[in-house]
Amino acid sequence: MRMIDPARTRRGLLLSGLIALAASTAGARAETALPVELNRLEQVSSPAEACRVWMVVANDAAGAPALGSLRLDLVAFARDGQIARRVAVELGPVGAGRTAVRIFDLPGLACDGMSRLLVNDVLACRIAGQDAPDCAERLRATSRTGLRFGL
Repeated sequence: MRMIDPARTRRGLLLSGLIALAASTAGARAETALPVELNRLEQVSSPAEACRVWMVVANDAAGAPALGSLRLDLVAFARDGQIARRVAVELGPVGAGRTAVRIFDLPGLACDGMSRLLVNDVLACRIAGQDAPDCAERLRATSRTGLRFGL
């Protein structure tokens, strides 16, 4: 009959617990959402007529790693449903535990003439120094304007 060594059993249980904790932490980081909010639209006329878009990128969830790059392919639709403009915008970098505001213009476009801003594609996404191919699935697009915004 074999004797059970209590110290060895405790070490084994401790090691199993640490491995499970590390796996769950890595899983939580991999599952961290990427909130992007269309916060404001502003009609500007200088230096040229454009719709100024204000976006908020919140990377402040507990344990969220630094966001090195988040480049989106955006498509603006006119009120009649036709595509009015297409633009690529870089919303990163955003440090861990931080929130950032990014501003860009859609030249030649009236803000009140748009019906929707579509995230057509994620062109680049680097999280914690590595390319993250699942960014589109993690993106959480919201809008504080009357404009539809999302995937």
